[in-house]
Amino acid sequence: MSAIMASPGTAARLNVAYHLVRQASEQPERPALYVPLRSVRPHRSTPHRLVSYAQLNALSDALAHGLEAAGIERGMRTALFIPPSVDLYAVVFALFKLAAVPVFIDPAMGLRGLRHCLQQAAPSAFIGVARAHLARWLLGWAKDTLRIRIQVGRPHWFGEYALDSLYQLGQSRGAYPIPDVAAHDTAAILFTSGSTGPAKGAVYTHGIFAAQIEMLRTAFAIRPGEIDYGTFPLFALFGPALGMSCVIPDMDTSRPARLKPEKVLAQMRQLAVTSMFGSPAVLRVLGEWYQQQHGYPRSAVASLRPSELQTTSETAIPLLPTVRRVITAGAPASPLQLARFARLLSPQAEIFTPYGATEALPVANIGSGEILAETQHLTAQGRGVCIGRPLPGIRVHVIPITDEAIPYWRDDLELPVGTIGELVVRGPIVTPRYYNQPQATAAAKILDQHTGEVLHRMGDVGYWDEQGRLWYCGRKSQRVVTLQGTLFTEMVEPVFHGLAGVRRTALVGVKRGTVTYPVLCVEWDRREPWPAVLARLLSRNAALSPPGAIAAFLPYPKDFPVDRRHNAKIARELLACWAQRRLGAHWQPLQETSR
Repeated sequence: MSAIMASPGTAARLNVAYHLVRQASEQPERPALYVPLRSVRPHRSTPHRLVSYAQLNALSDALAHGLEAAGIERGMRTALFIPPSVDLYAVVFALFKLAAVPVFIDPAMGLRGLRHCLQQAAPSAFIGVARAHLARWLLGWAKDTLRIRIQVGRPHWFGEYALDSLYQLGQSRGAYPIPDVAAHDTAAILFTSGSTGPAKGAVYTHGIFAAQIEMLRTAFAIRPGEIDYGTFPLFALFGPALGMSCVIPDMDTSRPARLKPEKVLAQMRQLAVTSMFGSPAVLRVLGEWYQQQHGYPRSAVASLRPSELQTTSETAIPLLPTVRRVITAGAPASPLQLARFARLLSPQAEIFTPYGATEALPVANIGSGEILAETQHLTAQGRGVCIGRPLPGIRVHVIPITDEAIPYWRDDLELPVGTIGELVVRGPIVTPRYYNQPQATAAAKILDQHTGEVLHRMGDVGYWDEQGRLWYCGRKSQRVVTLQGTLFTEMVEPVFHGLAGVRRTALVGVKRGTVTYPVLCVEWDRREPWPAVLARLLSRNAALSPPGAIAAFLPYPKDFPVDRRHNAKIARELLACWAQRRLGAHWQPLQETSR
């Protein structure tokens, strides 16, 4: 215990591993992890392995010694391919204790995406499960840079070392001293999802992680001793640093939209979870399941209005009474999704929809109370999606929309309140660059020569309202530029949501000759004939600003394609290609057929 109680210096406290050591000292017996020992059974209690903070800290100490003996050293880029488990948490904190640089790549992005990311990151070490090593060996991932290969588990067919052996090697060596780090030292590389372009490795520093932990603690009033259910592994890794007990979910976290609601809810209820993180896809699946259980047919769920759901929730017994907060991110969550999911919670619970990106998180925040009571009505009128107010220490600028690089910040770039432009962020959570991608860095970063700060261009468009709130209008790359003006996805699509027969819509641009026209792809639930649905769409189109802006409505034959990480961002680029093929070269826009 004396090693745990040792007080690290100020420089060492910047290291994320310091928070684990502190928790192991202050609450050594409190569970850090709950790990299901078998598949969760919806109607029976499921045994879980409890790993205390003292145990997790000791495991990471032993592994830090073992990894060091295997050759992993300070600053070494180490690719991780480990599913949510005790091993994942122990490895990550061991690497932080070594001041090595973990490289986080989403395995859901596919073989081509994984190869691209590993080529960019050029890791020297690779720690993963057997199937990850098999893919690496067969496909030649990072073969020119890898020097150390470690397989999770006991056998090591594909590597020089087995993780279990490294645990045993370091067990008798005691606490591993946390090294001093500087705020600007590289701590990790986190790859973006690649949903709107090639994935890029955002460089995280120790200063960024330290700032994020404090901002998350303050913004969401997180207290030690809470129990967290994290369906996104990277976000879940903040749990131990914040003093929360983390539940390893019984689900495939790489495919959150395919979760089994009965299992997720049973695990959350059994362990009295107080906090949850999930993408809008997670909320959608759980909310729709709950509606079905209470008498709404599956086909009707998407068309219920938030007001109808709120009315029925007043008399419903909450299925998750212990949950205090839900945090959802990765894509905008619709008011319908929030209202459906809110019925599972007590009236005191809040669903937060923080805004940010891999390169800058968190930036702004708003809760479901304000959304459902006020901003959803403006969203339905085409005002965009309110993303709330910037968090303390964060400044957001709105600048003219351009696809050109902006090397240096100028104060005259700032646009006035109410004017739509690109969102640019500065603050302690902004990543300084992309690893090994100077062109992408130049396109996304702006240097303030007076302060030395690096600002990040979010690639999103939005505006300020008179109340000091930010409104999100869509991705800059997905705007549709026409002869009549520019249309933005989140100012058009919500106008059509809630119509009978319509689950979701997606605005895309389709060319006829050299002219681009706005087309709306429709995720049609097939409850009623398409002509009836189309009539409603046309009626709403007449009320759009400008009136009748949409040139064609196309029913998509299945569910929309979405991003692989959160299963929530609509792949509008793919839909645009499909719509172009579907309409052909000589189609007639609605504006012309109505003349």
